[in-house]
Amino acid sequence: MSNKRLITGLLVAAIAAITAGLALAQDDGGSGEAGGEAEMEVRQRADLSGPEQIAEAERVQGHGSQISHRVQAMLDEARRERDIIRVTCLNDKLTQVNANLRTLEQRIENLRSSVQAQDAGGRNHQFTVVTVLGQKFNVLEQEANQCLGQDIFETGATRVTTTIDPSTPDEDPTHVPEMPPPEVPFIPPPSSPAI
Repeated sequence: MSNKRLITGLLVAAIAAITAGLALAQDDGGSGEAGGEAEMEVRQRADLSGPEQIAEAERVQGHGSQISHRVQAMLDEARRERDIIRVTCLNDKLTQVNANLRTLEQRIENLRSSVQAQDAGGRNHQFTVVTVLGQKFNVLEQEANQCLGQDIFETGATRVTTTIDPSTPDEDPTHVPEMPPPEVPFIPPPSSPAI
């Protein structure tokens, strides 16, 4: 049973390291210059103690709260401008941020319980989920910043120009010529059999 726990703990730690590495790669902007620094930071995140993981989780929670307040302010501004397209987009992002914040609060409580119980596997699992939620906050913040308003769709004053093809017939379409009744072909009835 303890081997299974050890394997689970190592698997969770590996997933946390990979997740943190992906987050750092995104923060790096895709440049390969800071590869050594990112690798060192991933190792540092994977080696965090329980209290350090709690502190990092609380930092993620603070960042998520800041994003929530920022998106709420953007939503309020869009409502004042009566920009329904932007309101809809920002409202969706705010709903997702707040739902992830509620999930994060529960995960932090679970993380604290795991640290208190000295459950390394549970602690690492909860911290992995916290890390993923932190990445989700960053994605939602980017998506909220990309919400476009109706001003992007306004074209301003328009002018319609109609061009008639010279090969168009010039007949009056309101005058319908009389058509002779259609010819109905005569089909003789089948002959009846003799009885």
